[in-house]
Parts: sequence; C-alpha cells; structure tokens
Amino acid sequence: MNYKQVFQLALVGVSASLFLTPNLNAIATNETPTVSNRATANPQFLIAQQSRTQRIQFERGTNSATVEDAVVRGTRDTYLVNARARQTMTVSITSTEQNAVFDIIAPNGRTLKQEATSFTGTLPARGDYRIVVGGTRGNATYNLQVTIR
Repeated sequence: MNYKQVFQLALVGVSASLFLTPNLNAIATNETPTVSNRATANPQFLIAQQSRTQRIQFERGTNSATVEDAVVRGTRDTYLVNARARQTMTVSITSTEQNAVFDIIAPNGRTLKQEATSFTGTLPARGDYRIVVGGTRGNATYNLQVTIR
C-alpha cells in the first residue's frame, strides 16, 4: 500500500490551510480510500470568540470592581458601568502580554479615552459608560479595575 492510498486530502481551518489526514478506516480494512471533491472541516477549529458585552456591578458598599478575563485577537470585550454626572471614574488595565488597552465611551457616544491603559476623569453625564477592551497585538489576558467615586 502506498501513502497516496492511505491519506485523504481535506480542507481544514479558517485560513484555508491544506492538511493531509489519514483515513484510518482504509488502513484498518486495507481498502483503497476514495477522495471526495467536498472539503471537510472540524467544527472545533471554526469556533471563534465573539465580541461580548457584560455589565459591571459593584458589590454592596464598594465603589470598585476588578475583572479578570482574556480577549482573542480581533475581538473586543465591552463592559457597561452606570454612573452619574460629575462622578470620578478611574480605570486601569494590566496584561500578562503587555498588550491590552481600552476605550471609554460616554452615554452620548463620545469617546473619552482611546487605546489607554489608565484613565481618571470626571464624568460628563448620567448613564451607561462603555469600556471596550482589546489587544494591540495577538490575544490579551487582562485585569481591568474600575472605580467610581
């Protein structure tokens, strides 16, 4: 039996890379494998993280919270924080890979800070502020700390 008979060509992956995958049934039964013109893909490789939105709630009696999470390259995590006008918000982010940043967007859609690792400012309006976390390169594992006074 030659190797051309043992391997079956399959198109796998998001990047359309070609891999040769063994046809184990053909090896076990000593049959000649058939090659299909239809590509097969393992769904496990096609699942990608979606951008997600979560609300940050402070524990009763506290004014800060820390979120530990990770974001996959090309996606964003969005955190909603409700605050009143003239409150002071402090946000900081640290990352194992030194590549996590955030944007802060006011309830009216105005960007208060962009691609930052720290921010302290007086809030202009009442409502939900969006803190959008992403990586500057590759995946990012991060700790996001938010304080409102």
